[in-house]
Amino acid sequence: MWSRCLLLSVFVSSASAENHRGVWFWGSTTLPGGGSSPFGSSVVVGDGTAEDETVAFFTSHDVKRLYGSYQNRPVSEPSVIAAWNAKLDAAGVNSQILIDGNAVNDPAEITSILGKITNRLINFNNSQPAASRFDALHLDLEPQGLPEWDSGTPADKRDLLDDLLQAYTDIRAHLDTAGFTTFPIYADIPFSWDKLPVDGGSIGWTDATDRDNWFADVDAQIDGVSVMTFSKDNFADLADATEYERTGPLAEARVAIQPKCGPGELWPSLLHINAVIHQLETNLGPTEAVDLENYAFWRHAIETCGVTVGPPIIVSWPVSGTGALPWPPTVGGTGGVDGDDPVLVFPGYADKLHIIHTAADLRGPWQELIRLRTSHPNESEMFRVPVPAQGPRRFWMLETRTDGGQ
Repeated sequence: MWSRCLLLSVFVSSASAENHRGVWFWGSTTLPGGGSSPFGSSVVVGDGTAEDETVAFFTSHDVKRLYGSYQNRPVSEPSVIAAWNAKLDAAGVNSQILIDGNAVNDPAEITSILGKITNRLINFNNSQPAASRFDALHLDLEPQGLPEWDSGTPADKRDLLDDLLQAYTDIRAHLDTAGFTTFPIYADIPFSWDKLPVDGGSIGWTDATDRDNWFADVDAQIDGVSVMTFSKDNFADLADATEYERTGPLAEARVAIQPKCGPGELWPSLLHINAVIHQLETNLGPTEAVDLENYAFWRHAIETCGVTVGPPIIVSWPVSGTGALPWPPTVGGTGGVDGDDPVLVFPGYADKLHIIHTAADLRGPWQELIRLRTSHPNESEMFRVPVPAQGPRRFWMLETRTDGGQ
């Protein structure tokens, strides 16, 4: 019993490994409920104070990659973008220029994309010192946004993926011809593309070999992908949805989530978002686990979906309870078990030490069971803690105190 508790305590309080998060940084973003964000690149970049605050946020939240969309500003305002890249470089943030599009089946669209790469990346980098250059190209080419995709057959979608592969190939060759032979390329893809027709997939793969060969051919042209999983809200589903990309022919695959929270959104609170991010980083590895789409949504979630510190709680959980704990869980809810053990679910705060006490009677005596800290020093999260089932009934008390490191 006690060995299990010690293992649990080590798991939830470990934050020694440095995370390696990525984040999309669009020019502008429409927020949940309407309105535009003050955290788009068109607002932040060029304002020294806003830039410094943004870089400080990245540093404190382990952001190591930024996928930045700056429209034509590398051409029209090269000194502004160069200064921004230099700040990112000094903070240890990899600056990837973000190029988006849908019409991968249109030669004119591909010509336009290659022109943007020439002007906004190749010519820009060639005119800048090392610290002010872009570090990689990030492609958000989404044929699934085309009308032809919505109305197309599985075979039509398979053909569009070949068009996408050709676009990757043309872009790789374009960079190579310009002397950027080792310059990294990353891309965004949906999690559903790997599913075969027999498993309910919408892509007309002829068989598993056809699918595997396509992904291997993509891997030969680019250096990694961000797997967009914006409909998944728990670790198990996210890990399962991205397993093929993470373990298959791709050299690198990162799990991308969209941190939109609140009424009507996927996530009920920032605490739930953080809990799943930390699960991904702990279980999949801190260096390649999580990308967030996007910076504006993330900051909006922090501002609108956080919670204030409440009083300690006492939870009584019937040992005879059955059924799976729902996700998102209800704080202080009852009836969910992991095997034969009750599960406590409660908010954990970044600046607090959380101590769970247990007793057979409300009058005590109370026994200290576990001490917990959040996974990340600057982020609160939802704790979900199995506790030993002892006797016909049990009570648990959560004590929170200012964290003094003991």
